[in-house]
Amino acid sequence: MSVVYNKTPLLRKVFQGSQNLPQFFLKYECLQPSGSFKSRGIGNLILKSATQINKLGNKKPHVFASSGGNAGFAAATACKTLNLPCTVVVPNATKQRMVEKIKDTGAKVIINGAHWKEADTFLKSSVMNQIDNNSIEPIYVHPFDNPQIWEGHSTLVDEMIESLQSQNVPLQKVKGIVCSVGGGGLYNGIIQGLERYNLANKIPIVGVETRGCHVFNTSLRMNKPVQFKKITSIATSLGTANISDKTFEYAKRYNTKSVVVDDIDVIETCLKYTLSSNMVTEPACGAAIHLAYHTDILENALGKKLAADDVILIIACGGSSNTISDLESTLIKLKDEKKTQNMPLETTLSEGEKHTLRLKSI
Repeated sequence: MSVVYNKTPLLRKVFQGSQNLPQFFLKYECLQPSGSFKSRGIGNLILKSATQINKLGNKKPHVFASSGGNAGFAAATACKTLNLPCTVVVPNATKQRMVEKIKDTGAKVIINGAHWKEADTFLKSSVMNQIDNNSIEPIYVHPFDNPQIWEGHSTLVDEMIESLQSQNVPLQKVKGIVCSVGGGGLYNGIIQGLERYNLANKIPIVGVETRGCHVFNTSLRMNKPVQFKKITSIATSLGTANISDKTFEYAKRYNTKSVVVDDIDVIETCLKYTLSSNMVTEPACGAAIHLAYHTDILENALGKKLAADDVILIIACGGSSNTISDLESTLIKLKDEKKTQNMPLETTLSEGEKHTLRLKSI
C-alpha cells in the first residue's frame, strides 16, 4: 500500500428500484486521503517524481498543479503527507469551500481563469516560469493526462480482483465496470489494470458523462478526439474540454460503451444515494451511480439483459466539493430552469424522500 493513497473496499450494494438485477459492487474511493480516486494517480506521480529528484540531490522538488478542485486537493494532500511545497491554480468557478480545503493543507492557492484550461495555461506561463531553476525542480501535475497518473489509478483493478476473490465472486460473473469519464485518467488506469490480467477484451467498461461536458461521447460519435469550447454541465469535476489521446485510442480498441445523462437526473440520484447510504456524493461520481438506479440504461449500453447473478462493478470515484445543501439548491435551480424553458418536469424523488432530505440539511 502506498503512503499517498488508501486501499479501499469493494462492497455489495443494494439499490432501491433496481430489483436487485444484477448484483452491484461499489468501489468506495471516497475513502481516499483527498476524498477521491485522484489520490491514487496524482499521489503516484508526485511520490515517484519527488523520490527521483531527492535521489539526485541537486534541487528541491516543488509541486505545481492546475485543477478545477479534486485534482488540486489530491496534489495538496499528497504534498502534505510527503512534506513538499505545493502551488495549485484553480479557475474562478472553483467553489470557495474547495479553495479553503486546499489551503488548509498548507498549499498555496492561486485563482485565475474562467475554466481549468485557462488556469492551467496561467500556471505554466506565469507561475512556473518565475521559479528559481537553480534550486527548485518543478513537478508539474496535470489533472489526468500523464502515464504515472494512469499507473496509480490502475491499482483499483488489482484491489477489485483481490476483493472479488476474497468474497468468492467468480471473475466470469463480472459483466461490466461503470465509471465516470472526465479527461480519461481514471478510465485509462482501469484499462491498464485490466490489461495486466488479460481482461480488457473480456470486461466492458461503460463510461458515463453528464450532458454539457460529454466530450468522450462526442469524440466516439465523431470518430475523432474533439474539444469543447464551453462546458455547461454542473458536474464540474467532469468538466474538461477534451479527453487524452490515449483515452480515445483505448475506447476504440476495446469498444468501450458511452452513456450521457442529464444534470437534473444525476442530482436526484446523488440525493437518493445520500438517503440510502448517509454518504454525500458529488455529481461527477453520481453519474456512474445513476446507472445502478436505472438498469435499463446500463443494459442498453451493454446490449444485453442482465441476470440476477451477474455482477457490475461501479467506481464510486468520490469528490469533496458538494454538501447536501449544494445538491438541493442545484436541484431547485435546474427545476426552475426547466419551468422557464417550458420543458416537462419529472422527478424521481418521493415527497417522503424530499422531506427527509430537508430534515438532514437542517
